[in-house]
Amino acid sequence: MNIRRKFWNIKMKIFSLLNKDAKILYDTMKELQIPEDQLYLHDDESCPCGSGKAYKDCCKGKSDEGPVNSKKPVEVLLMEEMRNGFKRDKVCLHPDQSHCKGEIKEAHALQNHKIISLLASADNHVIMQDSTKQPIVMKEDPANPILIVPFTRVSGNKATTQSCFCDVHDTEAFKVIEAGSPDFDATNDEMKFVYAYKAFVFEYAKQRHLMWLYRRMFSKRPCVFSLSEQVKEYRIQCLRMEEFEAVKKKFDAEILAGTHNGVSTVVVTIPYKLGFANYAYIAPDYDIDGNRIKSIDNKGKMYRLAITVLPEANQSYILMSCLDSEEEFYHSFFQSIKTANLEKILFYFNLMLPLFSENVILSETLWNALDEKGQFGLTHMANLTGDDQLKLSQALGMALRNAAHKKNFDYSKRMGFDLFQQV
Repeated sequence: MNIRRKFWNIKMKIFSLLNKDAKILYDTMKELQIPEDQLYLHDDESCPCGSGKAYKDCCKGKSDEGPVNSKKPVEVLLMEEMRNGFKRDKVCLHPDQSHCKGEIKEAHALQNHKIISLLASADNHVIMQDSTKQPIVMKEDPANPILIVPFTRVSGNKATTQSCFCDVHDTEAFKVIEAGSPDFDATNDEMKFVYAYKAFVFEYAKQRHLMWLYRRMFSKRPCVFSLSEQVKEYRIQCLRMEEFEAVKKKFDAEILAGTHNGVSTVVVTIPYKLGFANYAYIAPDYDIDGNRIKSIDNKGKMYRLAITVLPEANQSYILMSCLDSEEEFYHSFFQSIKTANLEKILFYFNLMLPLFSENVILSETLWNALDEKGQFGLTHMANLTGDDQLKLSQALGMALRNAAHKKNFDYSKRMGFDLFQQV
């Protein structure tokens, strides 16, 4: 096999393990037709290495770096480079850069002392996928390796952390929902805004880092971009960054103004403490009745939902938010959630969250309550990528439609595993 194509195939597998948003890449590519003249790099465009120079004046004609003197599989080497990149690529994402202070810290996407501690074991561990560890290579196929990121015990101090805020802004930006703050209040607009912002900005940090990795890889292996598939993926990642930057600009404006407007949120209340938590910024394919959600406009721009599953001591919440300006894409979905009974809502999210979000964090009690089949099913679903993920998403959409058409369908019997069981 051509070494460039092998490198691209393996890179795509690994990127999708780190970034569930890449799972919808294949579906996006079907709806978003990249023009043929954009399937190669142009002399006058900005060089993908990020130098700011034109491609013709920078990396055009540049040879790949020499072979790496290592006996490790290329999959392992790429994962090591990505992990090292996360350590080097540190920046505070708060808009008020002039008041940054202290080191860029390992900030928690889900609050350590308000959510993680509620789920953690006596020795302060939770169960989650840990992308900082080497994935398990289930199938060493040069063209299509099967990589699995298993669910494993992770220290609560490390769970859902990223280096994306300085010490001052990590405290200031999220203080309304941090330890010592009141329990969640569905009528509190500031709380709803901050939860939506936090789900968004931690996913934005991943997208920003993935673009950083693209540039670094291009600077080392520019010949890989001779593949039209690689250029197409690069174009889509650039479009994805444009989408995220537009949302960040709106959040930043509200934060700098000290206001909390411009976000629409639907809240689902669950009358008991859940054994898991989640945050995500995703575009689910189907609504609660299996109807296709049209989250991509006629220009190919995708609109996403900020979703947080928030357990508290006596009850729990599912928060779904989008910008007011994007509410038209999710109005029908929001209405279906508002009118559905709780069991139907939980049935839906039990299917959807593991497939689209890599941030499912479980208590050991809940993990152990899943039988071997349930643990395997959850792990399998959480690791699906590309066409496999798309096929299962379509199958789940059909299952949701069939359930909606049955008069007495029992939504309390959830399929395969039950994240929402009381433990």
